[in-house]
Amino acid sequence: MTSKRDHPDHSKLAFVLVLVPLLMSFSLSQFYRSAQALLAGSLRTELGVTPEQLGLISGSFHFAFALMQIPVGVMLDRYGPRKTNGVMMIITVVGVIVFARAHSVTGLMIGQGIIGMGCAAAFMATLVCASRWVAPEKFAATSGIIVALSLLGVLASATPLAALIEYQGWRGVYYWLAGLSVLSVVLTFAMVRDEPPHLRRKQPRRGETMREVLQGIMEVWKNRQMWLLVAVGFFAYPTILTVRGLWGGPYLHDVFHLAPVQVGNILLCMTIGMIAGPPFYGHVSRLMGGRARPLILFSVFVSTVLLISQALLGVEHVWLAAILMMAHGFLGSCATLNYAASRAAVPQHLIGRALTTVNLATFGGLFVLQGLAGVIIGQYPSDQAIAGYQWMFAFLGIGLGLAGIAFWLGGRQRKAVKKG
Repeated sequence: MTSKRDHPDHSKLAFVLVLVPLLMSFSLSQFYRSAQALLAGSLRTELGVTPEQLGLISGSFHFAFALMQIPVGVMLDRYGPRKTNGVMMIITVVGVIVFARAHSVTGLMIGQGIIGMGCAAAFMATLVCASRWVAPEKFAATSGIIVALSLLGVLASATPLAALIEYQGWRGVYYWLAGLSVLSVVLTFAMVRDEPPHLRRKQPRRGETMREVLQGIMEVWKNRQMWLLVAVGFFAYPTILTVRGLWGGPYLHDVFHLAPVQVGNILLCMTIGMIAGPPFYGHVSRLMGGRARPLILFSVFVSTVLLISQALLGVEHVWLAAILMMAHGFLGSCATLNYAASRAAVPQHLIGRALTTVNLATFGGLFVLQGLAGVIIGQYPSDQAIAGYQWMFAFLGIGLGLAGIAFWLGGRQRKAVKKG
């Protein structure tokens, strides 16, 4: 375990300067994974995309993102956040250009897949860097602030994106985003430092053999606490992003017949909740001595109630749907607690692989949930769209509730073994 003495106070300005390029990359990643909710209308109109195809296009990002998590974990532990994120964001630039030039569902899927692959390191690089710059007891609060700031990207994918699409078209917007992604690459190589000065190695980091890489992965995967966090990670944040990142926009349009900017305004409210949630949970966790389990359980079970309420009651009034979505965005944003718990569950040299294991579960879950949600909605014709969305919310709520029960029972068994 890492001691407090290993993390003396560093210049806050130096830490902020190190984080700026990583946060820019992370914010762009958040934008790309959330933009489909506002792009859905344009893709339906221009290319005749169906709900099932829309789920596949959005899911391509998350599938590629999840697929890269274990390699990214190894790269972060071996090469550090600076080189890993810098190289991966170059791939993002290629993906954004491919997506902007696509004229078929296949082309859109390929573009989204390349973007997802390139963005796979942004969040984890930021967390690994923070874990080396801040003391362990401050990590949950710091990661909460990091996630909150990165959600400016999600914020931009609401009303601002809707307005830009109306003004310039979605393809033009993505060409501008390619330029911003290039800037993030330049800033990453220029400004990011993997470790604070007193920890910087005089000798290059020794590369692991393939056997050591596999042993490290297996050590993480044999950790029972990690599997409990994986179960929660598969459903908790993915249920939020399934709504905010993809199906929230079509839901508000199809059920309440709202215009794009009105849809963007409600998604903006949900995003505000998502921004406020992580630092709130991080602060409360710090007040509780770093305990994450009670807060994770609270977040999961409250979110389950909110999703079931959306299925049963939200379709009746747009104001109620908006309130439930905002509450879910705020109270369901416990992902940073999962990452803090996984960071505490493994030795220092395995932090990258532990964080990416939870991230693998999160974005694997997002790929599965968004795709299944599209299948559910696609079973109903347009004149029965309300029923499709009700079953979608019910499906998300039930899945999240079952994951919460598994996490609760697993934690109780762990305590019983310790007492025995």
